[in-house]
Amino acid sequence: MMKRILLIWAALMATAPAPAARAPAESIPSRAEVKFRLTVAGIPVGEGVAVFQHDAKTYSVVMESNTIGIAALYRLHIRREAKGRITAAGLWPQSFVETRNDRVTRSAICDWAAGKVQLIDGDNKQTLALRPNTWDAASVVCSFAFSLPDGKEQRLYMTDGRRITEYKYSVVGREKLSTPLGQLDTVHVKKIQDEDDKRGFDAWLAVDRHFLLIRARATEKNGTVFDWTVESASFAS
Repeated sequence: MMKRILLIWAALMATAPAPAARAPAESIPSRAEVKFRLTVAGIPVGEGVAVFQHDAKTYSVVMESNTIGIAALYRLHIRREAKGRITAAGLWPQSFVETRNDRVTRSAICDWAAGKVQLIDGDNKQTLALRPNTWDAASVVCSFAFSLPDGKEQRLYMTDGRRITEYKYSVVGREKLSTPLGQLDTVHVKKIQDEDDKRGFDAWLAVDRHFLLIRARATEKNGTVFDWTVESASFAS
């Protein structure tokens, strides 16, 4: 069970719904710092911080997290660092590196001119086609500020250095959400599940906070619920 908790925790940091229309980069704060927590059935098992910076042309992000509470018995420190460019289509990753307990485990190098991405997972290396709406797993918390959610059905491709995974989501609509930051107006998006897919995923984007990913919830096929929640957020120009 604990191993599954840790895997879900890592997946929650890497999974996000797809956006569409782009917001002007100049209107987005140049720095954002977010502190977050992961709970399982209301029990805290992880916490961390993400720092995102940009200059309207390029961006960088560092996301770090640690196990806490009962999960601290299985010490896990995850650090994800990414850099990329800001384009008319939103954020385009150029490099991504993940370390676990201070050891580099995965990385991705994107060559947009050649349309290729090199993935390195331990001793395994592969080069794959790079799709226009590919995101890196470190930047998703703030990516929506540069590519606002629009339309009912969305699609993206996510790389975590191990693989590129396709995700499909629908935009449920606007919802008021009670959060550690207070009552927020959010956009609720939901994973599109096949008939035999018992695992659900929901995410909420804070409208008045530059479409920050404010909450993510994964539901396992046995009904266990994992919640990723932003505890605090600060922005600086």
